[in-house]
Amino acid sequence: MKYEKEDVFDLAYLLSCAIKEVAPDYSKEFNYQNILELATKHQVYNIIISLIKNAPDISSEYKKQFRDHNLTEISKMLVVNNEREKIYSFLDEHSIKHMPLKGLVIRDYYPTQSMRQMSDNDILFDIAYRDEIATFMKDNGYKCVATGENSDDYKKPPYSMFEFHKDLFFEGNDFCPKFDDLWANATQDADNPYLYHMGINDIYIYSVCHMYKHFSTAGCGIRFLADNYLILKKECENLDWNYINDFMGRYGISDFEQKTRNIAYKIFDAVELDEDELEMFEVIMNSGIFGSETVRLVNKINNIEADSLNQAKRIFITKRLFPPKKKMIADYRILEKRPYLLPGVYVYRFFKALFNSKRILNEVKTINKIDTDKEH
Repeated sequence: MKYEKEDVFDLAYLLSCAIKEVAPDYSKEFNYQNILELATKHQVYNIIISLIKNAPDISSEYKKQFRDHNLTEISKMLVVNNEREKIYSFLDEHSIKHMPLKGLVIRDYYPTQSMRQMSDNDILFDIAYRDEIATFMKDNGYKCVATGENSDDYKKPPYSMFEFHKDLFFEGNDFCPKFDDLWANATQDADNPYLYHMGINDIYIYSVCHMYKHFSTAGCGIRFLADNYLILKKECENLDWNYINDFMGRYGISDFEQKTRNIAYKIFDAVELDEDELEMFEVIMNSGIFGSETVRLVNKINNIEADSLNQAKRIFITKRLFPPKKKMIADYRILEKRPYLLPGVYVYRFFKALFNSKRILNEVKTINKIDTDKEH
């Protein structure tokens, strides 16, 4: 759905006040119901909860809704922090190099770590210990819910989700920037020789690349702008812009980096956006934190070279049913050592999809509704 412009900028204003630790102007009339809905969709309600608590004009009903969201997030954080400590201890004890990623790094740029909500915990690791990690996670109540693309994902109810990254991006995707010097640029922890901290240039570059990946496929939310704003505010003078600009240019996202940087500065420093920036910001605000499935499908289909839209749809569905070999090997570890099983795994995957027919049917319905014009 599209949101009222006033509500969008009110949320941005409250976010700006929160991350700068200044009190907002409470004389302004806020639509707290819409702000709560927006903040939830973009996973930023933890950032503004302290401001909402002090708002003199908010009803007890909406104040309770914000408080309930916040209490749930605190409960989640306590559980996940405890789980993370166990995992880090295991990695240390077994001499496994590891590097925190994404939210685990960016949360340190916020006034308090609890402001930065995280749907999962991302950790880069030495792939030579993949089996040992898999065994440990299984023994500690985790279920491996995915082994595809660039990470092994483990889930444990009610809140814990850990993604162990083999790489930062998957080679099979159209956008796959290479961070060849990532470990060399990282800093070894002073107290733990197996824990590494990502270099500041790579922190910013990875955040922008991660944002671009989501924006270009399904969309992304305002939290990415807040992340990049806080990184830039603290590190701008320390960043090697020649290195950053060269990297961005190499992967064709220089314009994206510059535009999102300008938008972030303007939004959180209360400067008016130009027409082009406003259009992009509206797309971001209507996307939600990680965009929408419909947008993802539209973009995928529009990027397929075909003579017609219907042909592009057929090609997309065929690839969904029978992905390329590289993706199949990423999704099914057994194929790493036994590639000759590929035909059988295709059959297994097909029948597995039939048992998840509801999701498949919903995707097919969405594809059938797509009527975007294709240009050649």
